[in-house]
Amino acid sequence: MPSDVLRPMMQLIDWLLWCVLLFCLAWMILAAGRLWYAFRDDLAANDATHGVVMSLVGAIMATSASGIALALLPT
Repeated sequence: MPSDVLRPMMQLIDWLLWCVLLFCLAWMILAAGRLWYAFRDDLAANDATHGVVMSLVGAIMATSASGIALALLPT
């Protein structure tokens, strides 16, 4: 691909990655707050840990997808 096509595509991938990672960070903060609130009320069995784990999994998948897309794009 020509560089004038590849450069905007790479910029778009970078911006999308930043947006996804910011969303995962916000979700992590909210989920950690719910987890803290659940443990403060002595409710050990809750669904708040699910939000924390899913936020981490989402961030890992986003960074992996970005690396795979960069590797597959012809230079």
